Amino acid sequence: MKKYILFPVVVIFLFGCDNNDDVASATDGFSYNNSFYETPNAYIEQDEEDNNNSGYPDNYVFFFTDGRMFDNDNNVNNSTGDYLFSLNTTKLVLLKVLDSDNPSLVTGPLQPNTTYIVSSIEDTVIIHDGQIDALSPNFSNNGIDFGMANENVGTYHTPGAVGPTVTINNLNLDANNPQNSTIDISYSMMNTDGEIITGQYQGTFGIIQD
Repeated sequence: MKKYILFPVVVIFLFGCDNNDDVASATDGFSYNNSFYETPNAYIEQDEEDNNNSGYPDNYVFFFTDGRMFDNDNNVNNSTGDYLFSLNTTKLVLLKVLDSDNPSLVTGPLQPNTTYIVSSIEDTVIIHDGQIDALSPNFSNNGIDFGMANENVGTYHTPGAVGPTVTINNLNLDANNPQNSTIDISYSMMNTDGEIITGQYQGTFGIIQD
């Protein structure tokens, strides 16, 4: 039986609702090569699979971006990506945390004041100067136009010799007003050129159920 203690009120977020505000603080973003890239919005994806019957998700994915996201389970307008992104998106951090890399996630949910190993072989990527191409016909949700990432445009960083990590410094889940739930999180990744990228996010977040 799935417990999913992390998000006891997750159903409120499942239908295209997120509480991101597109407003970045001085620290919401990542640093690379003496440049800072703002990512004012955050999403957490909670896996619905429980292949080891632990009662907890097999993985979590953290997203930090300067745009908005839409869960593309229904492959809108014959699109093929797992996610759609608002057309203004140019930066994206995707960090996938597997329970197979983090034994504590087999026996419990994500916890504050804890550092987790991020997968170096599944999905993890940091992108800047990217481009989102509109769908045809156009797709809009809540007044926002969404499209698919153009993998031929932008700078893509994938994990190098030292595996990436993510640290949940604080996590406040508000069961009465879930839109007020907040997270304080920091992360670090060495890319394939041996360069270190570090980032942080503090604020509210959207939830995606995969």
